Amino acid sequence: MGASYTWTFEQSFLIFVLIIFATQALSSLLKSYVPMPLLMGGVFILCFGMHWFPDDMILSSNMIAVGTIAFNVLVIHSGTMISASFLRVQKKGAALCLLSTLILFLVVCFGLRPVIGKELSLLAPGSIVGGGASCAIASRWVVETAPRVSVFPWLIFMFQGLFSVPLCCFALKRESALILDRLHRGEIKPPAGPPKEEVQGGLVGRIPARFKTTAYYLGIIMTVSFANRLAVDWVNGQFGLDLNVNMTALILGFLLGHLGLMDKAPLYKSDSYGLLLLGLMGLMANTLATTIKNGTVFAILGLLPPLLLCMAVRTAVMALCGALLGKRFGMSPWRGMAMCVNCITGFPVNGVLVERYSAMGGNPMEQAVLKSQLGPVLGIGTMLISNGISIFIVSILVSFI
Repeated sequence: MGASYTWTFEQSFLIFVLIIFATQALSSLLKSYVPMPLLMGGVFILCFGMHWFPDDMILSSNMIAVGTIAFNVLVIHSGTMISASFLRVQKKGAALCLLSTLILFLVVCFGLRPVIGKELSLLAPGSIVGGGASCAIASRWVVETAPRVSVFPWLIFMFQGLFSVPLCCFALKRESALILDRLHRGEIKPPAGPPKEEVQGGLVGRIPARFKTTAYYLGIIMTVSFANRLAVDWVNGQFGLDLNVNMTALILGFLLGHLGLMDKAPLYKSDSYGLLLLGLMGLMANTLATTIKNGTVFAILGLLPPLLLCMAVRTAVMALCGALLGKRFGMSPWRGMAMCVNCITGFPVNGVLVERYSAMGGNPMEQAVLKSQLGPVLGIGTMLISNGISIFIVSILVSFI
């Protein structure tokens, strides 16, 4: 006999998927100005708070199991997506993003500590520049040591784009106008052709495509995850260390992808990325349900003032760093601002924004120039900060809570 739940699997999963679809569609209609996680989280907070949904709904939908798989493999997947060659080409942008993130870390972790307290000041820095993986790490790590604030990283994830997207759009619109002006003055040449796709070399490049099935990609990434767990547990036990398994997973993903021992972006190629993201949303919804079950909706509402303060400070710091420090790296203030603010926006919104502002071109040639110029501006922060540095920050700071 399996566990007994209030709703059947079919009912729970159907309701869950319908909420995801509806909030994604609404966010798209609102041009991403209101982020999908905020809409989705708002629906679940309302429905769990009013007891319209049973608090075991996410458990009965089996999304916790899928989310657990996602939690284990997304960090390795993110590591494989960090391209050393792209970072070398975009070294000024990488330096600007790193410096801005360091300043933001110091401001939030130390400057805001007297206002929001030790726990939140340690939970916030990595989550506010990260994506779902970083927030999941932060939430799951403190669910036993500090359950009262385990929902805070997910609240950050919900509000992630509400402050940053409008500002990023503001900067991109002005940067696009500057790019077109430079193009008309002959300072920028149109791209010779479509960008070349990076060819996977090394050992995995010699494996025939017919063998690269969903099972192959998931099997490889789970093998790395399992080996990483065993190695970290052994090292910690033998030497009395406290290595965080997520940090080593990120490093392993980068090294194996860079050396050609593992395919880059394996979850995209496995056709499982969308389902795993649903699982990650399931972890978020279940944390909201558990928080409301163990307290009240007011347990979540009480975290809104420090949350909004962190969001406002984060956006102001990254915008100012981008505009002021960008000049030091030879960029326009708008380019620097868009680059830094995108560190707190991330994927997939950045791809939507590139397409939106490339359309400012009056003809296909101008649109191609805008896409070739704006793509790296919004790509560097997502790759380096959202997919990389944020996981390091979270993995280090949560051990002090």
